[in-house]
Amino acid sequence: MRLLHTSDWHLGKKLNNYDRTDEQRNVMREIVSIADEQNVDMVVVAGDLFDTYNPSSDAQQLLYQTLYDLSHGGQRPVIAIAGNHDSPDRVESPEVLAIVSGIFMFGHPDSIPDNDYAHDKFHITKKDKGFMEIQIPGCMAPVRIIYTPFTSQERMQTYLGVTEDEEQKALRNLLQNLWQETADRYCDNEGVNILVAHQFVINNENDTDVEEPDDENAVNVGGTSAIFSYNIPKQIQYTALGHLHQCKKVGDNNIWYSGSPLEYSFAETNQDKFVLISDIEPNKEPSVNKILLKSGCKLKRMTFSNILDATNWLKENQDYWVELTIVSDNYLSRSDKQMLYDASGKITTIIPQVNNTGDTLSAGSRISSIRTDNTALFKSYFTKMKGSEPDQSLIDLFNEIISQQ
Repeated sequence: MRLLHTSDWHLGKKLNNYDRTDEQRNVMREIVSIADEQNVDMVVVAGDLFDTYNPSSDAQQLLYQTLYDLSHGGQRPVIAIAGNHDSPDRVESPEVLAIVSGIFMFGHPDSIPDNDYAHDKFHITKKDKGFMEIQIPGCMAPVRIIYTPFTSQERMQTYLGVTEDEEQKALRNLLQNLWQETADRYCDNEGVNILVAHQFVINNENDTDVEEPDDENAVNVGGTSAIFSYNIPKQIQYTALGHLHQCKKVGDNNIWYSGSPLEYSFAETNQDKFVLISDIEPNKEPSVNKILLKSGCKLKRMTFSNILDATNWLKENQDYWVELTIVSDNYLSRSDKQMLYDASGKITTIIPQVNNTGDTLSAGSRISSIRTDNTALFKSYFTKMKGSEPDQSLIDLFNEIISQQ
């Protein structure tokens, strides 16, 4: 069975206030083309379909069109789950129409697929809360999918009947028990066994170098929500994760983040973006291949010490979104900024960095200068109010008071 794994589309997401719909549309088309060229049997989208709970109509249209195209007109099963950026109810709202096209959209951890619809190329043979088994023609073995949309301890209690005592346990233990019970019931060595989840997963408690994406809604608050690789059942051959934006493998058991399809923040600068293609057979190690995505503009942080060099570089690199730092002895003028913006329409931020000059006053000199200015103001005020200048003893008293402030 050949699987395409993608995630973290964040449709509708902007870079500061700059619209990236065209880039997202292009990369969605590229993912569909890869699915067709690779002749994949199934697609999973592991959460964060949208960037907000209330996406724009353009973002919704792009999602549904892409999922339909990935399903190849209902001939290929597509499983899409909600991430922490998604509204679970919104993700599940088009379920009736989606299933007709072979698209299964799960927003809640207790969601059960509807198998009342017949598909020409596949059919559901078993189902349960958070589980489905699909028989795909051309694949000799059934495909078992344990799916867990983004969840928290609160959602576990709401949707899965977790008791108050159980809720006090770490989320990782709750999910481990849920996954293990499902795997023990349905996942033997005669089928292809997959887990799809949108969670923060690390190798173990000593894996301290992994961080959540910049500007991402944190799901690992205080470390209690981190899932460890050993929490995933041994029966699972491939784990398709969403949430981290960099394509990476977690541990040694084919637990993968596909990453986002575009660089979505400057913390992701210089990250290549991929989809993952996995060939999986029962009771065998899967073969996983990364396919580079070429659509979309890259992000760069650039620093220049003069305006001319910056404008020349910008004119020659129109395909980059740029966070620009200008280092100089003076603050940028309005005309300087306009010159930079005229050179490129993809500058997201200009950061002026003013050098400290050699004649910068020391702290003591600044205090002396402030005192001198205040003394002059005091003399002027006194003269205006009293008609004569203050004598030296009064000035000395004033300076003594100022020095104590």
